[in-house]
Formats: sequence, C-alpha cells, structure tokens
Amino acid sequence: MTFLGIDLHTNCFTCCYLEERSQERRTESFQISGEGFERFFRTLTPQTHVLIEATINTFAFVERFQHRVGEVVIANTFRLKLISLTNKKTDKVDAEKLARILKMQVLSGEQQVSPVVIPPGFVQDLRSLFSSYVLMRKEITATKNRIHSLLKQALFPFTKEYIFGKKTRPSILAISDDPVLKAQLGLLFELLESLETKAEEFSDLILVAAAPFMSEIDVLTSMKGVSVFTAAAIMSDIITVERFPNSKHFTSYLRSAPRVESSNEKTIIKSTNKCGRKMSIILLSQSLNHFRDSNPKLTAWHDRLVTYKKKGLVRMGLCRRVFAEMFQMLKKGEYHYYRDQKNHEKKMSEYRAFLKSRGIEFGEILRLAS
Repeated sequence: MTFLGIDLHTNCFTCCYLEERSQERRTESFQISGEGFERFFRTLTPQTHVLIEATINTFAFVERFQHRVGEVVIANTFRLKLISLTNKKTDKVDAEKLARILKMQVLSGEQQVSPVVIPPGFVQDLRSLFSSYVLMRKEITATKNRIHSLLKQALFPFTKEYIFGKKTRPSILAISDDPVLKAQLGLLFELLESLETKAEEFSDLILVAAAPFMSEIDVLTSMKGVSVFTAAAIMSDIITVERFPNSKHFTSYLRSAPRVESSNEKTIIKSTNKCGRKMSIILLSQSLNHFRDSNPKLTAWHDRLVTYKKKGLVRMGLCRRVFAEMFQMLKKGEYHYYRDQKNHEKKMSEYRAFLKSRGIEFGEILRLAS
C-alpha cells in the first residue's frame, strides 16, 4: 500500500510517496500538462491512497485519476492546521506532511482530517453559476452606488428607489445640463442595463441547472418566503440532506452556528463561525423578516429575544431556526406546517412551465437527478 500526499498548484503539483511497511520516501514534481499527467499516472496503482488539500482546481484534478487509485481524500484546508503551523514550508514538505497524515489515519483507523465531499458534476456547475451571479450582482450594486454618488455631488439628492425606478430612470438623464455629468450617467445607465440583463440570464441558467433537485425544491418552497432560486442555492450548498446526522451539523455547515470564544471567566458569543458555504445564508438573510412574520412561532421567539440580546445575534439565531426547520422538512420529505398551498403550487407550476419552455420535461429531470 502506498500513501500519496499531493501539494497542488495551478500549473504544477508535488507528490510525496510513502510505503506502508517502510520509511522509504520519494518526492517528485509534475507539470499540469498532457506529458506531466502521463508521467503521474504511471506512478499510480489500485493500492495507492491519496490525500490532497481542497483548492480551486482540486475537483477537476481529482477527476483525472480517481478511477486509477484505491482512495482519494480531499482535506478541508481550513481545518488542516498542521501544515501551516510548521516552521518550514515548501511544496515538498507540505506533500510529505499530507502523506504522513494519511498514513497515520489509514493505519490507526482514527480520522485525522475533515474530508471534503466531491459534488456531482451538475452541482459543481450550479455552484459556479451562483458564484458568477453573485459577482454580477456586486457589479450592479457598485454601478448603482456610483450613479447615486454622482447625483449627490451635483446636488440632486434623489433616493435610490426613485433613481432606479423603471419609469423614472429616463428622466434622470435629462435632469442636468452638465455635458460631463450627462455623459457619465448615460454610460453608467447603459452598463447597468447590460449587467441587469446578464444577471437575469445567469438566473435562468441557475434554474435550469437546478432541475435535478426538483423534489427537494418542491419541499423547500412550501415554506413561506422560500423562492425556487433560494431553494436551488440551498441544495447546491448541501447536495443532499443525508450528509448531516442532525440539524446542528446542518445549520453549522450553512454558516448559522454561533462561535464561542472563552478565556478565564470571560465568554464572547459571536453571530457566526464563518465555516461552511455562504450562498444560502446570503439569500436567506435578505428575506428574513418575511420568514419571521409568516411564522407565529418565529415571531414570538424573535420578539422575546430582541428585548435583551443584540440584533445581530437574534438575526443569526433566526436564520438558524429557519435552517433547522428546513432540515426536518428535507429529512422527512414533508411540506412546511404553515404551507400556503395556493402560493406553493403557483411557484412550482411556474418553475415547471419555465423548464418546459427550455425543453426540459419531467422524464428528463428524473434522468438528471439519477
């Protein structure tokens, strides 16, 4: 049995090979190229066990050789502290430490690293689309802020709601005789319209890519305030609810678990541990008030806590409660107990009609899900 630690970069990777019954160590570097992969593949056997850190290109890299080895473990970089704490840090040293960690884990049977789940191809595509969509939304926000700033500088203190309303937007361009201001506003509004169009196109692509999660989206959208888009984001983050043994693990993975820092007699509770994926918490927090007002239990809980706790902690606690309810819904495959049947059926019928307009039928959805 051979234990292989890989330190991966964007243009090359360094491998350290350790044998099971000896202290023999061999280190070799390869380029990320056709020739480099061919050399690397020749060193692999079905008895090879691999440990590699999660980086931007790890999933694509692992797909190249996963079928050639016995096991591949992708380590959570945030939790793999051993490499960063060493006094000496080189590619060879990092690869060797990964190999030794893996050898210790396999031979002892004790988990030394937190493995990262390799998502299916369509989930990787969905996550990539969400990342591009968020980038587009940030560009839209930055463009709107610049337009608002220019108008304030010129003593036109309009609200953002007025400036960017569909009916009032054209009149803003004719508000000043300053040619420089007019030119800037014209170009910025053109850019804004282009970005908004592209964001809508990304949104459509996301809804198409989320089709394999149709059954889970159906369950999640039964909760008031959860759109098909938000449900797709949650499923792209978690992949499957079966990964999580309980709601605490589920909410922690979605960045809604508190972080506790305690020393001596002083304890500080912060709103989030900043671990796990963040797309779901971003979208959920935008409609948090709607979740609270549509659920009498959450309303009573919120109104009681907000009288003596910080607003940020209460909001994060509210997110945690909502995610905990979602976990139970997905685990049991049941609709929410405050489901608005008419509204829920409307959301799902519109989503099915949208998919059908894109040429995706129910049978195709089942095939994608499998």
